[in-house]
Amino acid sequence: MTEPRFWEACEGCDLKQRCYIYHNAHTFMDPVTGPKTIERLKTLYIVTHLRGKLHITLRDLRSALAYMLVGTLDCQEIHKLYSTNTQMAQQQIMDSFYFNSWMGGSHTSNDRLLSLLKEIDIAEVSNPDLDRDFDFMNPQQRELRRFTYTGRGSYDAELLHTFFQRLPREYNEKTRAKHMEQHRNYVAMSRRRYFFEGRNKHWIEMLPYEHFSSFLLLVKGEDQTTSVQVQDLLQAINQGEGLIDPVALGNTLALRVRHVEKGTIQSYRLFKGDAFSISQQEQHESIRFIEYLPQAIYLRYQPEMGSNAELRITLDIYEMLMRLKSGYRPSPEELQGFYLSLTIFKNVLSSAPYQEVLLTETGHTFYIVRKSNDGRLSIEQR
Repeated sequence: MTEPRFWEACEGCDLKQRCYIYHNAHTFMDPVTGPKTIERLKTLYIVTHLRGKLHITLRDLRSALAYMLVGTLDCQEIHKLYSTNTQMAQQQIMDSFYFNSWMGGSHTSNDRLLSLLKEIDIAEVSNPDLDRDFDFMNPQQRELRRFTYTGRGSYDAELLHTFFQRLPREYNEKTRAKHMEQHRNYVAMSRRRYFFEGRNKHWIEMLPYEHFSSFLLLVKGEDQTTSVQVQDLLQAINQGEGLIDPVALGNTLALRVRHVEKGTIQSYRLFKGDAFSISQQEQHESIRFIEYLPQAIYLRYQPEMGSNAELRITLDIYEMLMRLKSGYRPSPEELQGFYLSLTIFKNVLSSAPYQEVLLTETGHTFYIVRKSNDGRLSIEQR
């Protein structure tokens, strides 16, 4: 799409140094910094793929990339837009630069892929130190922190400077909401541009998924510490089941038997961690002729006796599990989505016979009630 011969007609245009289409195309044409920007764009598409919400076709890709590069206006309409020197026109131009248009700009889109890309907008993530610099530091002072692209103008920087100059700095209760929205919009655009063009080696930290890199290694089968990953997943599920200190259980999965309203004692089924493993599923017929990357990993339970079970883990579920392991307390809405995926897995596991139950009142101290072969019950503290 950015082959130079396709853009020869633009060389004679009087608007080329300010035109967002010329700017977008030459960003990816650059032989040195273009591939770095492409890598970051590709990462955003991989994140969307790994969420497992859409089978992305070549038609989806072509449509989204074409919109990112050129938008929907022809050359005559673009000239008319640039001749309209209003704030609304300037915002429309800013939305059309690739670092905003990759996810449809500031407006909603009917394109299904652009809509999903908007859900992972890097502008919605918080990096306090970076955001503070964007909001209070003149963008011209950060120019040396960005890549240099040959053959394109700097009209995006000029517009950002104009937006920065307009930012209200006084406090007024009546206009507080409007002023905050102006600041958010400016910081959002600055974040997106810096994500694609910043020299910062830690651009991956600007993604909305903190554990994306580790999940990608698991999906590709390149993680050599799968046993550690299995234990981390089991501990995360244990914390999601209400256990405050699951580390005390070691390499064991504990699933809550039932939720009793106002109950003071919680009961759990125990499953040995040695029976769990991580695997990938690939449809070999689908990968014979095209590039293929699995969308999920599978946590498998394969005991010596009893039923097998598996939990399909996408990027969203993996991120939630890792946050649970770190002590995050999810909202009821997040838990509902998380447990929807976990319910079938739990139901299959619950069908297996068992001889012991874990009891706890606090989530810290555990007791095991065990049934022996002769029918006797015993209880011991763990």
